[in-house]
Order: sequence, then C-alpha cells, then structure tokens
Amino acid sequence: MNKLKNLILFTTLSMIMFACGSKNQETSEQDTSQVEITNQQFITDSMRMGKIETREFENTVKCSGTIVSLPGGMVKVNAPFRGLVKNIYFQNGQFVEKNVPLVEIAGNEIIDIQNEYAEAAANYKRSKSEYERIKSLYNEKVTSEKDFILAETEYKISLAKYNGFKLKIESIGLSVSKIENGEFYTSYVIKSPINGIISGFKTNIGSYIDTQTELLEIINMDMLQLKLSVFAKDIVDVKKGQSVRFKSTYGKNLYTATINSIGVVIDNEVKSIDCYATFNDKLQTNTIVGEFIEAEIVTKTDTVNALAADAIITDENTTYILILNKQDKDKYLFNKIKVKIGRKYNGYIQINEPKTDDSILIDGTYNISL
Repeated sequence: MNKLKNLILFTTLSMIMFACGSKNQETSEQDTSQVEITNQQFITDSMRMGKIETREFENTVKCSGTIVSLPGGMVKVNAPFRGLVKNIYFQNGQFVEKNVPLVEIAGNEIIDIQNEYAEAAANYKRSKSEYERIKSLYNEKVTSEKDFILAETEYKISLAKYNGFKLKIESIGLSVSKIENGEFYTSYVIKSPINGIISGFKTNIGSYIDTQTELLEIINMDMLQLKLSVFAKDIVDVKKGQSVRFKSTYGKNLYTATINSIGVVIDNEVKSIDCYATFNDKLQTNTIVGEFIEAEIVTKTDTVNALAADAIITDENTTYILILNKQDKDKYLFNKIKVKIGRKYNGYIQINEPKTDDSILIDGTYNISL
C-alpha cells in the first residue's frame, strides 16, 4: 500500500515539474520572439510604422555609351575647288539653315574651270551642228559612213565634256548661261547642305584651302541617337522598344530613349555589342556629339509586395521584420517574424513571405538588437 502511495506521489510530482518546465520553456521562446521598444526610443530614433506595399519593380541592364549622329545628321564640308578664303558668314556654335552661305572662296582654279566650261560649251555646239549636218548628208547617201561615224564620235565626246563641266559649275551655284556668254565669276560660295550647328571651323580669311581640307562640320541636333555598349551576357534581355534612362557623366538631368536597333557582332576587345536608341526627350542645346553617357535599359517591369529596405533586420544571415503586437502609453511590443525576401529596387525589398496586412516597423530599426 505504501509502495502504491509512493508511486502516485512520484508520478504527481513528475507531472507538476514537467508542466512547470514546459511553461518556463514556452515563456522563454515567446520572449525571444518579441521585441520591446519604449515610447522614448521610438521618438528618439525617428521610428515609423507602415505596411507591406504593392510596388512596381524593374529589371535593368546597366551600360555605357555615347551620343552619335543618325546617318545624314552630321556632314563634313570640304571645298570643291582650291582657293583662298574671301569671306566667312558664320561662327562656331551658330545654327544655320540649309542652303545658307557659309564661306566664299576665290582663286585661279574657279576661273580656270569656268574657262574650260565655256570652251567645252562652244565645242559642243559646233560638233552638234556638224554632226546634224553630216547625219543629214549620210541619210541622203551623199557622204560616207566613215565621215558620219567620225562626226558622231566627236559629237559624243564634246557632249560628255560639256555635261561634265556643266555639273561642276552647277554644283557650286554658278549660272551656266552667264559663263557661256563670257561673264565669269571671281569666287564661289559654299552653302550649308543641312540645318544644324556649326563646329570645327578653324580657317581664317586669306587662308589657302584645297579639296582635301575639311572646313567644318554641321550637326543636326534633331538627328542624334544613343550608341550603347551592352555586355554580351546581358544582350539576351535587350529587345527593341525597351525604355532607356541615361545621363551625361558630368550632368544631372535624366533623359529617356527607346531601343530601335540591336547589333549582332561582338566587339572582342570589350566583349560588348552595340545597340542604338532614339531620344524621347529634347536634349539640351549644349549636348556634345561623342559625349560619354551612363545608361540603364529597362528589360522587365512587374508588380510585387515590398517593404522599405530599412524595415528588414538581418541577424546571422536570417532576415526579420517587426510586426506590432501591442502598444500602450509606455512601450511598443513587436513580434519578430522571419521573412523571405527577393529583389532590391529603388530603396525597397521584395517580400515573398509572409503575406500580412499588420502594421510593421519600417523605419528607425538601425539601433535594434535582436
């Protein structure tokens, strides 16, 4: 009987001790999953509450590049004939319209070409008249075929020379009819072939120039584009129509463009592929062709659940958030909850789990020790 009483007493004591131990253990685990913050600390550390938000996240490809001209958007101007600079009608940085005079050139070569044209015109008229006379006689069987072929050959040679000199004269804007009548020009004017900004002009009045001399460049600021160097590993994500954000290395203004062309050849030196983008915005007037730019191509946009990056607390490679459990006049009590995070973008972090609508401590977490 005594043995039975002892057994019952032992069993009862064991159950009581086990229950107390479990309670202590449960209390201990609960304590480690909660964080207490005083009202004073909340105010001092500028803490702030918030909730998980729905935000747009972007996948981007970072790249560099330069501002270049579209085909036909930049021209280099040379003199068609040698001579001396007689007049200059513009200055570097000035906007000019198409067909506006740029430079006046004088010299012997322009006079010589007019003289050659006048002679060619005279020979052409004479050979044409003679050809028509011989042709008529040949058709009437009065002259031989040999004389007809000779006259025809001379006529075609004179016609070729006449047309060749005529094209040269007309290309510099001189009147062929005046030259044929013996009225020669002492100079000719080079006109702007496009609308644009003048650059690179270094010649002065009185300077001698030849046909190899590059007088100036004209750049149409409405016909510029981006040339982007995209690494080969990223090119698979780049598509026509994607948006590009870019800025000058030395500038602050951010502009946008749209991918319109993707290259197919890798530059083996830098392992990149050239892509081109059309501007969406009007650039500043001081934009420089060849200017180095920094850019990012938006390859994907989607909507995710996210929190401000400051809301995430990392402890021994595990990430947590603090969800408000209780608040009174003296303190805040937070539950420490593990979270699974994804991408980071623009100061926010994607939250994969948990999905909660509870209030979360999103700012001022830097002094919290878990």
